[in-house]
Amino acid sequence: MPKKLVSKIMPSPQRLEHMRGWGFLGEKFFAHDLWHLNRKTVSYAFLNGIFWACMPIPFQMVGAAISALILRCNIPISVGLCWLTNPITMPPYFALAYALGAWVLNSEPLSLPDTVTQAWIQEQLSLVWLPLLTGSLLMGVCAGLLGLVGLRIWWRWRVNYDWKRRRQSSRHPKQVSSHRGVAQTVDRSEQPHADRESQ
Repeated sequence: MPKKLVSKIMPSPQRLEHMRGWGFLGEKFFAHDLWHLNRKTVSYAFLNGIFWACMPIPFQMVGAAISALILRCNIPISVGLCWLTNPITMPPYFALAYALGAWVLNSEPLSLPDTVTQAWIQEQLSLVWLPLLTGSLLMGVCAGLLGLVGLRIWWRWRVNYDWKRRRQSSRHPKQVSSHRGVAQTVDRSEQPHADRESQ
């Protein structure tokens, strides 16, 4: 079932126990419906978590948790998906997001100098943030919607597939038992008359 697969990758409540330190919000984060696994809560968690993973800001998990509280979707999946952008994936992703934002805004892409200095980085931040944010918003919305639609399609297919397998397995024992009954009848009828009388 999809629930079993999702529950394996979903962070446990113990891993997010620090949320209880957020005052009254911490108790709301542990409401039962925000940890329940169904197609609606999980698919919207994919939309929420992937969107925040694409945002070039710190504390992505905080934003994902608060928006999950508003959307009433699964909190641990929303928070866990923020790790799609990590120290390994961030450089290529942000480069792609910046290139997309620069193309949409029709601005000249950033060209690297021969030597990258801290002063040059600080100088370029004022020019980079708008294309980067624009590209990140576009990629976040598109990727989040793809995650929502893809998860719902997969969830429906998996449920139908498991249901068909369950129906086939429920029919199979009856067929086996009926075949055994026929075989026993045939074997018994083929015994010699003397053997049947001796039994």
